[in-house]
Amino acid sequence: MLKQRPYCLLLPLFFLAAVTALQGQMDPYFTAINYPAGKGSLMLMWLPDYQTARTGPNFFTTMGMVEYGITPNWTAGFMFEGEKIFGQPTTYGGMRFNTYIRLFPHDHWLHFTLYGEYEDLNQAALYKMEVSGFGGEDLAGPLTLARRAPAHTFEQRAILYHDWGRTNLTLNVISETALQAPHENNFGYVWGLFREPRWMGMGASMTASNMGAPPALSAARLGYGLEMMGALGNNRHFGFFWHQEQQYFGPVFIYALASRWTVHIEPAFGLSDVSDPFVFRFGLGYSVHHFARSIARAF
Repeated sequence: MLKQRPYCLLLPLFFLAAVTALQGQMDPYFTAINYPAGKGSLMLMWLPDYQTARTGPNFFTTMGMVEYGITPNWTAGFMFEGEKIFGQPTTYGGMRFNTYIRLFPHDHWLHFTLYGEYEDLNQAALYKMEVSGFGGEDLAGPLTLARRAPAHTFEQRAILYHDWGRTNLTLNVISETALQAPHENNFGYVWGLFREPRWMGMGASMTASNMGAPPALSAARLGYGLEMMGALGNNRHFGFFWHQEQQYFGPVFIYALASRWTVHIEPAFGLSDVSDPFVFRFGLGYSVHHFARSIARAF
C-alpha cells in the first residue's frame, strides 16, 4: 500500500521560512504565466486552494513552486502538490518540472514565450494548474486506487503578453499530451488582465518604482485584475463546447506586504455544467534576486 505523506502540505511553507533573509517579488497570476524570473532570481510560492466539488466531497489542494532564472530570458523550476479530500487521508499528488524561454527579448510591443512541463503526477492530483479537454476532474473512484495510477503528461504553452505601464495583458494557449495510452492531446487557455500596485518594493516585475515604502495599510500596495481559464476540447474535437468543458473566472488581487513578500488571492467561479462551483485560491510569494551572489556572500 502506498505510504501516506501528510507532511507534503507543509513542506512549501517550511521551505519559504528558511530563506527569510533574502528579498524579491512575484508574478501576479495563479494560472497564467508570462515573465521569466530574471537571471539569478529564485522565486518561491506556496499555493493552497479550497474547492467546492461538483460531485463528491469538497477538498483542499496545495502546490509548492520553486523557479530559478538561468538567464534573463530562460527560467526552469519544479512544483509538488498534495490534496486533502474531506473524510479521506492527505494524499501526495506528484511533481511537475518546467522550463520556459522568452524568444524575442527586445520586442517590447508583444512578448512571446514557449513553455514546457513534464507532469509526474498520479490520478489523485487535483490542483488546478490549468484545465483542458472535456468533463470535470473531481475524483470519482476510490482514493487508494487513484493515487497508485500514474498520470504522466507533457504540457506545452504558447504565451503572449504585453504591458502598458503598470497594466499587463497575458494569454496562454495550452496543449497537454498524455504520455500513456491513449496518448490524447487536450487543449485549454488562460488569460489575465492585471494592474500592478504603485509600490512593489524591490525588483518589481513590470515597472520599477523609486517611491518610498508606503504605510503597511495602503492602496499603493494593492494590485488587482481578472483571470479566466478554460478548456478547448481535444485533438478530435477542438474548440468551445461550453457546457462540456471546465471554465473558471474571477478577480485576482495581490498585496505587497514588504519588499520581500506578496499575498495573492483569487475567488474563482465555475461557469459551466462540468466546472466545480467555487475555488478559493491563496498564494504566499517570495523571490530572491541574485540568489547565487547572496549565497556566496553568506559563506
